[in-house]
Amino acid sequence: MTFSVIIPVYNAEKYIDSALKPVIAAGEKGCDLEAILVENGSEDGSAIICDRYADKYDFIRTSHFGKIGAFRARLEGMKLAGGEYLIFADADDELAEDNFDKLSDCISFYGERSITPDLIIYNAADSKDRNGKLFSFPFEEGKVYSGEEKRVFYDIMSSSDALNAMWNKAVRRDFIRETDSFEGVLLNHGEDLLQTAEFIDKAKTIVYIDKALYYYNQNSSGLTGSFHKEYMDDQITAWKKFDKYIEKWHRDGDGYWDILARRKTLTCAIAVKSLIYSGIRRADIARFLKEMMDMPFYKEYAGEPLPEWAPEADVFVYKLMNSDKPYSNMMRSASKFAIKSKVKKILGWKEDVNNGN
Repeated sequence: MTFSVIIPVYNAEKYIDSALKPVIAAGEKGCDLEAILVENGSEDGSAIICDRYADKYDFIRTSHFGKIGAFRARLEGMKLAGGEYLIFADADDELAEDNFDKLSDCISFYGERSITPDLIIYNAADSKDRNGKLFSFPFEEGKVYSGEEKRVFYDIMSSSDALNAMWNKAVRRDFIRETDSFEGVLLNHGEDLLQTAEFIDKAKTIVYIDKALYYYNQNSSGLTGSFHKEYMDDQITAWKKFDKYIEKWHRDGDGYWDILARRKTLTCAIAVKSLIYSGIRRADIARFLKEMMDMPFYKEYAGEPLPEWAPEADVFVYKLMNSDKPYSNMMRSASKFAIKSKVKKILGWKEDVNNGN
């Protein structure tokens, strides 16, 4: 089998059909693939939908787990995978229709030259703008990166989050099993950073396809778009481990420690943003915010500059974090958000009533 598509599923009933559409199309055309749906304790109808697809298509299978989290779900899928290459996707995103064709062409191209890439990286697009590209990578298509030539990947991993995600990569299964991917601390936040860093660090051959083969959906209700109280602890653990790669990849840091500090500042801003605009009880926001502000990591990095590429929403929160009365201003912003959310719900309810829904 050539491909195993691993899709962790949690409360994704609205997205599963779209996520599986290109997989099913490829499977019905005879592409040598399997899709592994790792359903981990969904509270909606996701589990039933996954089972329905597994019953209908022999190249789709579902495994059910409790609430093990996205990272553990991915690891379980990796253990089950039988494909030569593992492709990773989120349940609320979508693979491009030509993903498997392009990957097959790539594997054949290098195979004819007696090269079996450990890692294949490709570009992605926003699901609402599928003609564009999310990343401006400097990689060359048709080139094999190995040894010192991998430094371009180290530099990008060290200076931005453009390479973090696992969903724009196909990884050789036997290579994965030579790494420590199944060992160590299990995280639900910052896990992509560490897993990608390990793959790039240990891969003997990396190649690139200069085409968007994955469509990313900006889903605010997904795992990365809502508040999780373990977020900061997970990120702190991830950054401590990633520091080791900086030490390994760059002699004397090469200026990357300052860049890394800015990225850690962005982590603080993202954590605050997800909390104060989470919609949870005001008392809980206040408690979690005080706990966060007391963390040594927060105290060290919250006041450092942000990366120049930081999103506008995070810049706004960062200004609140570093205002004269940060706690009061952040709580005030949380209250304003809560009021606006309630008004939107009321207006939406009235619109439904007026439309007879």
